[in-house]
Amino acid sequence: MAPAEAPPAPPPPAPVAERLYLQIGAFENPAEADNLKARLALAGIEASAQRAQLPDGRTMHRVRIGPFAKPEDMNPVRTRLAEAGFTGTVVKATP
Repeated sequence: MAPAEAPPAPPPPAPVAERLYLQIGAFENPAEADNLKARLALAGIEASAQRAQLPDGRTMHRVRIGPFAKPEDMNPVRTRLAEAGFTGTVVKATP
């Protein structure tokens, strides 16, 4: 009697693509995050505020622009930020 064939192995999961953001600021006070978002909007730059719980229990309000698929996609936005007097830090996040 021949041994039964094993079913084919499932394909490996697709890698989760990292999302890139430009973080302009992070604040404990949500009003400060809203203020920064408003200043960016006046400069014609759309940003979002995201709440994040830190390991020590504090809540931070991050002001970010994105997501971007690759670093090259954020270069025009970085130029606009610099012209408006803002600086951003590149951060990676997995969905």
